[in-house]
Amino acid sequence: MEQGRILIELDKTDAFIALEKNIANLGQSVRQVTALLETTKQIKALIGVKKAVFIQAAQDYERRECLVDALAVSLEDFEHSIAALNGSFADLISTEHYYFSLVAQTANTTIEDHPLVEEAKQLLREAFLMLQRCTLVSPVEGLVARRSGEQINPAQPLMAVVPLNQIWVDANYKETQLKNVRIGQPAKVHCDLYGSDVDFEGVVSGIAGGTGSVFSLLPPQNAADNWIKIVQRLPVRIHLNPEQIKKDPLRLGLSMETTINIHQENLPAIPAKKPALPIYSTDIFYDQQKGVEELIAEVIEQNIPQRVLEDLKSLEIDGTIK
Repeated sequence: MEQGRILIELDKTDAFIALEKNIANLGQSVRQVTALLETTKQIKALIGVKKAVFIQAAQDYERRECLVDALAVSLEDFEHSIAALNGSFADLISTEHYYFSLVAQTANTTIEDHPLVEEAKQLLREAFLMLQRCTLVSPVEGLVARRSGEQINPAQPLMAVVPLNQIWVDANYKETQLKNVRIGQPAKVHCDLYGSDVDFEGVVSGIAGGTGSVFSLLPPQNAADNWIKIVQRLPVRIHLNPEQIKKDPLRLGLSMETTINIHQENLPAIPAKKPALPIYSTDIFYDQQKGVEELIAEVIEQNIPQRVLEDLKSLEIDGTIK
């Protein structure tokens, strides 16, 4: 089975509904932010109108203040000018505070990077990813070793894929045999499946840090007086040549006979340093988000009014918004 082959197709109905819902949510967020920016501009212009009304009310008050003592205007008219002045001033202050609240929601942002739009983008990415994950593909080239029944439950493994180029042998050597075993020493492996007809070449890649009994649920206690010494075994990991595995495939759980060449005693007993890259990796899942950014850009463009788009383009200078 090749890498990337479809293994299982889950029902995509719920995932499609969730994706469509989040597409609509992103569009609504874009329209909401666009309206918020336009309202900010409107209120900013309205402040100029309120200032003009306040200046006019102040001028009317000053003229009537000079004339009221000379009885050139009535007291009632003068009181109306005071009320108009106070009302226009309160209206101006209220409009300015409303403008400041709008600026607090839109300052240092554009439609594309506003927090409301960014949140909607992330929800859309998650829904897009959930839709892609309804199609389960093989992460590596290998064999399907185990399959579940027809009915499954959430979080239940569906199958196991055994990579043919990433197989190793755990050889359980006695502790009395490991004195001269070093990492990097060559090894020969025979499998009962092929017998002595096939010699698998391997390399010692690691020695376990403890025996199996130490990590058991109830590890043995050796402090008692009636303790009986038992020779322990340590797993020694031997990596096999991938090219040989492709030629003569192996299966998990087979009986193996290993022989390690211990003549190279200058090799390390523990790994010198951690590997620069993961030993086992796959890039098959890197493309699951492919196309989502184009979808996001399309939804944003479709939900910004054409006049707003033209205004934004007219403000572009040297590729930046001023």
